[in-house]
Amino acid sequence: MSVRSVASFLRAASGRLALGALLGLLLFAAETAWLLKAGVVGVDIPLDGPYAALAAAVRPLLPGVILRVAAVYAVAGGLLGLAAAVLARAWTRRGGWVALAVMVPHWVGLLLFWAWDRALARPALFDDLPAARPVLAWLVDHGEPWQARAAAGAWVAVHLAVLAVRGVRAPRRLDGPGARWVERVSAAAVVSAVVVLAVALTVRRPGIAVRRPLVVLIGIDAFRPDRLGATGHGVAPHVERFLQDATLFTRAYTPVAQTEPAWRSLLTARWPYRTGVRYPLTSDARLVLAPTFAQRFADAGWRTVFATDCSRFHFEGPASGFATRWQPPRGALNFALEKLRYRALGLFADNPAGAAWVPEFIDNRALAGIHDPMGYARRLSDGLLAEAGEGPLLFAFHATAAHFPGDPVYPFYRRYVAASEPLERRLRMHFAPVSPGAKGAWSREGAEGLYDELLAQADAQVGTLLDALRASGRYDDALIVLMSDHGESFHADRPDLAGATSVHGARLGEEENRILLAVKPPGGRGVGPARVDALARLVDVGPTLLELSGLSSLPEADGASLGPLLRGEGRPLAPLYAETGYTHVSPEVFDPGHWPGAPRTFDAYRLRPDGVVEMGDAADAAVLREKDTGAFDGQRWVVDRPQADGSVRRTCTGDCAGADARALADWLDDARERAPESVSRRVAGHVDDRNSPRPPGNVRPPQRLLRVWPGQPEGAAHPQPRGG
Repeated sequence: MSVRSVASFLRAASGRLALGALLGLLLFAAETAWLLKAGVVGVDIPLDGPYAALAAAVRPLLPGVILRVAAVYAVAGGLLGLAAAVLARAWTRRGGWVALAVMVPHWVGLLLFWAWDRALARPALFDDLPAARPVLAWLVDHGEPWQARAAAGAWVAVHLAVLAVRGVRAPRRLDGPGARWVERVSAAAVVSAVVVLAVALTVRRPGIAVRRPLVVLIGIDAFRPDRLGATGHGVAPHVERFLQDATLFTRAYTPVAQTEPAWRSLLTARWPYRTGVRYPLTSDARLVLAPTFAQRFADAGWRTVFATDCSRFHFEGPASGFATRWQPPRGALNFALEKLRYRALGLFADNPAGAAWVPEFIDNRALAGIHDPMGYARRLSDGLLAEAGEGPLLFAFHATAAHFPGDPVYPFYRRYVAASEPLERRLRMHFAPVSPGAKGAWSREGAEGLYDELLAQADAQVGTLLDALRASGRYDDALIVLMSDHGESFHADRPDLAGATSVHGARLGEEENRILLAVKPPGGRGVGPARVDALARLVDVGPTLLELSGLSSLPEADGASLGPLLRGEGRPLAPLYAETGYTHVSPEVFDPGHWPGAPRTFDAYRLRPDGVVEMGDAADAAVLREKDTGAFDGQRWVVDRPQADGSVRRTCTGDCAGADARALADWLDDARERAPESVSRRVAGHVDDRNSPRPPGNVRPPQRLLRVWPGQPEGAAHPQPRGG
């Protein structure tokens, strides 16, 4: 083959590559125009009033993001162009407009086959396109991945067969002997290169096992323990397998049933009123700096890594103690990305290369359909093994599949929700504010079915990490804790709210505060108990990790190590302090007469110059005044509920007779009275204000305490003075 023919072939290939890239950019332009079109679902954001600051913060960041997105379209389009050009040669050898007219339909065909496959895997990628609804509904009910791949394979096979036949029946010379054969081989090489590249982007590379100390903490957002065992409907097989090697704490509880404050209590082993983080999107200025167990590991020379695929309402900063933090961007940009639904990112960038180039899209749970949760889990497993090979490692992962946007992927989206439910309810969480006398339009069975599908998806992610540890030989010698930060309420005690949006952080009790907690020490459970029924608290996890790793304990911690219980010994009863969070549901829905003054609009928040969204001062004061606070000792809940008339209504549920109930109420009073009026200081990167007084909302004015015990008429309750 002559140099001239090689150059001719390279020119042709580069031309097809450029043409494909141009088609990709045209697709990008079309999607951009669609996104900007007024009335498109989720795009028409008002940019005035409280949203003006958000738009102003995001605008300077968008050009760089958009350029990187456009590059994905160009590269993917170019690769499709090369493959389409090879296939098009089955029907014509001519160049110019004829070749273009044949190539473009092949380019579109390859794109449609790819979209077919991804629509089966992640239907939320297309669920807000009205024109695609009928086809998508059929795929959700009847589609299987092999169908799209078999159809694409047959289509490509026909083209290759025609190419082979034409090569045998009509051989011709180009610039020398064997040139035609070399051209066909080169064309096949292009197709093979595209296939190899696609496989390379999705196939996981095994890590190298190096035996150094390893501690793994996995949190499954909103996992309720009643999804285990015979009552669990088979939701969590990977968790069930892990429990065969671990000790399960059957009576474990969180002090606050919302992720951001719960994780702060977890990290510091302190009650929420001591951490300063008492609701989502807490201002950094309110954070009370305290040692964390992650910092203890770091000080001892361990590598410390935190990972999550959703950071809208749980972002770990420097105060967490983790030196490395893998998480989506924080603040205004994250909220804006949801509106940039560039669907081709979900087609072509859901792989390691795409995650490296546009991580804020691909590794961001908030972007329904674009984010691939199982691909993310595989990449995370690779990262875990790589970090474990570098030295002693503390690795924490917060799995958020059961949280918004709640879009189940294949094969989970057809497991528990009835096919008769509307498509939009089956493929994504539905949020509707719940107010007194109003509720959502779905059924409780449908809402719980979607929740179970999402938990099954999170369980599969956890299984991917645990299987990677097993395959690398690191599972047995690792200290692994599996937990949830809170539960989820579907209002089982309120028939009038059947089908209303589920909630966590609104009430104190079993559904929202009881959590999953299981511990596997290095070497397995050994002679330790398989189950422990003693009361355990989320704040006990950090002290337990430190003790089992031989590190010093945290100062002034409210939590205590579970080590004695893991060894089959006893430990003194330690009650749980708990408080409600800040949710979309007004507390008067569950407690008529409750003070409902916290705002539930965007006006509750403010936007910092760096784009971070945080709670404003007025809203902070209202949220803290609105909170229920309580104590639990495993037998009874004592709860204080602030009322609209300025009083605090104290109730007790469970075994409320006798000295134990009175002792728990006294413990709650003592805990509140011991709450320090600590000053705060901003975290790294912000102005130090340790000498500034705390916002006035952190201190309650004196209130009347009304004790209402079972069997005692509410009117017989005697008001008693009570301090803050």
